Amino acid sequence: MNSIKKGIKEYLLEFILLFTAVTLGFFAENLREEYSQRRLEIRLMNSMVADLERNEELLTRQQTALLQRKIAADSLAFYFNQPQVEAHGAKLYQFGRRLGVYASEFPLASRSLDQLKNSGMFSIISKEVVADSLSNYDNLKTQYEQRIKWYFEDVKKVQEENKHIFDARVFEESTRYTDPYTFEILIPQGNPALLTYEEKELQQFYNTFYYLKRNTETQIREVTELLQRTIELKKLIVESYEF
Repeated sequence: MNSIKKGIKEYLLEFILLFTAVTLGFFAENLREEYSQRRLEIRLMNSMVADLERNEELLTRQQTALLQRKIAADSLAFYFNQPQVEAHGAKLYQFGRRLGVYASEFPLASRSLDQLKNSGMFSIISKEVVADSLSNYDNLKTQYEQRIKWYFEDVKKVQEENKHIFDARVFEESTRYTDPYTFEILIPQGNPALLTYEEKELQQFYNTFYYLKRNTETQIREVTELLQRTIELKKLIVESYEF
């Protein structure tokens, strides 16, 4: 009888020890996984801050380029609406060319955000306000990238119209290259004539750059908003993770 009780106690003790070991192992594995996820989360958020800093720089450059294009569009409209448009050839050439410069779309940095989306790792973000803000920012960034492509389609249309209005030789003569890839647009000398002063041709050109002028104003608003959201999101991440 005593040997039977002893056997039961030994089996019970072995069961308790085994159960404890399995439970502790389970908790240890969960702790390791959670620790690994937190390290990955911190690494991704650090990378995200770097991307946002890059985007802040790119959007600031885009904002500057758009403001310069708006000045060119407003100035071109002003001189085209003067009673004697023929008297303002130099200004028309100067601002007509500046308006048609393609510049750059400035594609935004998205390595970290793409990694979060494509790997399905949004769930590892422990701070809900950060996860929601990242999702909203991704939507705004996608909208910006699509709209800026549409915007530059309007720039291309103005470039095509420029070929019918302006003499490219005047453009060439009023260009100063600082290196093979960088140039400065100068005011042409004298009062160079346009290729045409026919009312229909000038009206077609005006209609084309008018829509670019309005779209530029829209893009300035949207880029300014996205720039502000970029700054706010970077600040939120830095404060939330105490970088």
